[in-house]
Amino acid sequence: MHLLEGKPWHNYKDAYAKYVREYYIGTFGVNAETYDQKFLKRTDISEDSSTRLWWFQVCTEVAYFQVAPSNDSIRSSKVDTKYHLDLCKNVFGEGMFPDVDATNLYYGGTKIAGSKIVFANGSQDPWRHASKQTSSPDLPSYLIKCYNCGHCTDIRGCPQSPLVLEGNEKNCTSPDAVHKVRQKISEHIDLWLSECMVTGKSFI
Repeated sequence: MHLLEGKPWHNYKDAYAKYVREYYIGTFGVNAETYDQKFLKRTDISEDSSTRLWWFQVCTEVAYFQVAPSNDSIRSSKVDTKYHLDLCKNVFGEGMFPDVDATNLYYGGTKIAGSKIVFANGSQDPWRHASKQTSSPDLPSYLIKCYNCGHCTDIRGCPQSPLVLEGNEKNCTSPDAVHKVRQKISEHIDLWLSECMVTGKSFI
């Protein structure tokens, strides 16, 4: 909020633009072009291709539509459910609609129909509340605690520019917390793969 101190209300837009430009794009390394529906229609392979893949999953399975709250939101009220459904149709074609019921039935919903899955969440990631937070032998869950441990911290570390694909943990306020969870993930995967080798069974 320090960007707005002593400034009239009409400067909010400029302050928000500055925040997005310098922090969201500058620090996180986000490509603003990935929010363009023309870009999402592209099928050529690039470092940002995963954005189209994510939207395909959203539009066919999970419908994680991040709509604007009705009050006190910096997100435009135009970003509603219709906006997202229109995006799905425009990018992927007519008839595209997320079948959430089928997704929950297939994957088990809150009773996860799977095993040998690791759930790792950053303490500052709001998505962690939608994740499995109670650990069990076949479905271990870890919470990485640090001031800037956000989304996918176990994979890509903490906010950094330029983005380090290997996931440098040094920018995290508690690099050791990230390192420990990464070690646990490696141990689980090593164990599960060794069990496949011994039994000759596939868990896929």
